[in-house]
Amino acid sequence: MKSIFSTLAIVTMTASLLWGQVGCTESGQEPVADDPALATPIPEGAIRGAVLETMNAGGYTYVLMETGEEQRWVAGREIPVQVGDVVQSTQGMPMANFESKSLNRTFDVVYFVDRLENMSVAMMPEGHPDTPMPEGHPSIDGAADVMSADVSVAELKPGQDIAWLYANKDTLAGQQVSLRGQVVKYNDGILGWNFIHIQDGSGDAADGNHDLTVTSKAATAMGETVVLTGTINLNKDFGAGYSFPVLMEGASITKE
Repeated sequence: MKSIFSTLAIVTMTASLLWGQVGCTESGQEPVADDPALATPIPEGAIRGAVLETMNAGGYTYVLMETGEEQRWVAGREIPVQVGDVVQSTQGMPMANFESKSLNRTFDVVYFVDRLENMSVAMMPEGHPDTPMPEGHPSIDGAADVMSADVSVAELKPGQDIAWLYANKDTLAGQQVSLRGQVVKYNDGILGWNFIHIQDGSGDAADGNHDLTVTSKAATAMGETVVLTGTINLNKDFGAGYSFPVLMEGASITKE
């Protein structure tokens, strides 16, 4: 009889242990709730990662992303986001030693992107208009939407004005050019540069050849007449939505 009870006890104990092991295994293998932010494929040319640090300044959201391969600072148009969220962005344009005056901070490298999405919150329905760029930032459409100002500025050299530059842009690409114009729009500290729009009275707003966008480290002000000397670049895309068909880059400024 003792032998029978002993055998039953061993069988019961073994069954209990096995049941416990099965229970633990099943619990451990229970799938975590599907997270759409992680389950969806990453589009070509995009990056995705968890937010380790974030702050807003000047109409931008800055996030430190952990992609699994690297950590990188990304900045895009301001969106609601918090630490732990999963965000996705385009690759963007890297800016080394970028100083944010509003944050009083210098980043070793920050990538300015034209689209920053919080994948952990419900996205706007398709077709919903994008959030506008922060007030005062350069137009993403270049010079074509800048209204023609009532200005008349003498050419620096006969026949060489803004309309002439547009008409000869293919020949002048990559060359240094000097032009005189009046500052009709000025934004400082954008992507590390001052963005300047000048006009001289030539060209036509309907054709988009009346206004020249210039980047410079030098400062100026609205209404000033200046001589600008810089390199002509065509179809310049800074990322972050800043694209210009004709751009004078790295210009020096002489005020008159």
